[in-house]
Amino acid sequence: MKLFFLVCMTLLFSGCNMQKHTANLDGEKLAAEKCAKCHNLDMPPKTSDKELAPPLYTVTVHLKDWMKVDNPSELRGKFTSFVQSYVIHPERDKAYCNKESLDTYGVMPAQKGNVTEEELEAIAHHIFDTYDQMKMLEILQEKAKIDALPPAQQVLATKDCKMCHIAAAGKIAPSFAQIGKKYADKGIEPIKHAILHGSKGAWPKYTIPMRAYTDLTAVQLDGIAKFILKCECKPHRTK
Repeated sequence: MKLFFLVCMTLLFSGCNMQKHTANLDGEKLAAEKCAKCHNLDMPPKTSDKELAPPLYTVTVHLKDWMKVDNPSELRGKFTSFVQSYVIHPERDKAYCNKESLDTYGVMPAQKGNVTEEELEAIAHHIFDTYDQMKMLEILQEKAKIDALPPAQQVLATKDCKMCHIAAAGKIAPSFAQIGKKYADKGIEPIKHAILHGSKGAWPKYTIPMRAYTDLTAVQLDGIAKFILKCECKPHRTK
């Protein structure tokens, strides 16, 4: 009887420790480490003629659509179990995707030894919660609103320029108005160069360097530089 009790307690605490260990895993970080070499992780997803596998958004949404469950509450568990099983032991007959996709991408290589079941559980929970059609719709609607703005306002809405050059202007960075005044007779090119390549030492009073913003389109870069050159916006005053 005592032996039976000890075995039960050992299994109980082992299970608790496993759940605690899994809960401490970062599914988002693991997805970036384990999945991003083949799958695009962006929302909205990016595709390429050279991609090795479909975007993770596409995989997740299709799995949710094609899996059959008696109760919607069971879907997350079934999804997680499938990911754990398929990634470690992938087989064509296990796949939910259509024949055309399998012919295009092939069956994924087995990841046994590259990822554990606990890590796959954390990854599955993350992608199940992240890659959602309603979330995608909200992202696309917000993107459409931003795309409708003038180029300079697009930059201000999506980057952190205002944080340093308006909200904290004079404390950690010059205001847009100061920058515009300094370069009034030089035009927008020096401003564009600083935005595109970063800036350090141009303003001796401010020691924090500005990082480069290399992901702006040419139209956005031109628009925000012109905005800064003519800017009369004032720093926010704190009470």
